[in-house]
Amino acid sequence: MWKLRRRSMDNIEKTLQELFDEMLTHVKGFRRKTYNGVFEKGYLKYRPVLVSLEQLLAETEDEEKDALIEKLSQVIPAYAYDKMQKEAKKNRERLGVDYNMNMAVYVIPFLNYSRNEDCEKLSRRIVEVWNEKKVTSLTLSHSSYDDIAEGFRSKLCYITTAVCEHMQKEDDCYEMQVMRRFRDEYLMQTDEGRSIIKDYYEVAPGIVMILNMQKDAAAIYKQLYCKYLLPCVQLIEQGKKAQCQALYMQMVQNLKMQYI
Repeated sequence: MWKLRRRSMDNIEKTLQELFDEMLTHVKGFRRKTYNGVFEKGYLKYRPVLVSLEQLLAETEDEEKDALIEKLSQVIPAYAYDKMQKEAKKNRERLGVDYNMNMAVYVIPFLNYSRNEDCEKLSRRIVEVWNEKKVTSLTLSHSSYDDIAEGFRSKLCYITTAVCEHMQKEDDCYEMQVMRRFRDEYLMQTDEGRSIIKDYYEVAPGIVMILNMQKDAAAIYKQLYCKYLLPCVQLIEQGKKAQCQALYMQMVQNLKMQYI
């Protein structure tokens, strides 16, 4: 029995490492229209090992389960940390974004997708270990497929919403109301505007996820508010909607170049 369990553990550890590597190749393609398909395909491929993981945790006595979760929680962070240390220092900042995005949009959501209580606990501990080991210079937060998919479906002004939230403003604050009207009553009325919105929705969720991982996220959002959002609102008030459009898209392009 012990040998079978050891073999199962070895297989799970190896496959978790393979999962990290394979899903890392999909990070650059994280987009609204492709996310569901990539997630589903990856999850189906790795579902057997995820089921084995659930079974292993279920069969472990309660007094031993915490130790097992602790051991398993080290696998991916330790593996990713070793990979990162082998990279040239000049590449680590760029790879850090990819590593954290991989964990946030694929690996962690895979682990808690079944809503299994033990796997949920494991996924949360992995996030803690990842940050404790400082695998990257960014901060990883716990995430789920449902949260990401719902964000793609329902959030209408991703970056504006994130900026206002970090400025401790309500969802129906003046700035949000003005920008939503600008989107609906100006951008949505032309083919060019609708195309801008479509392209924006493809990249904005990824930008916000990466911004939220930054240690100085609060300072970044404050700068975005002062440099872009507030001037955009003022331009709209002055009837200069074309200038607002240009300024807002300049912000998106700058963020895209810097973080994606």
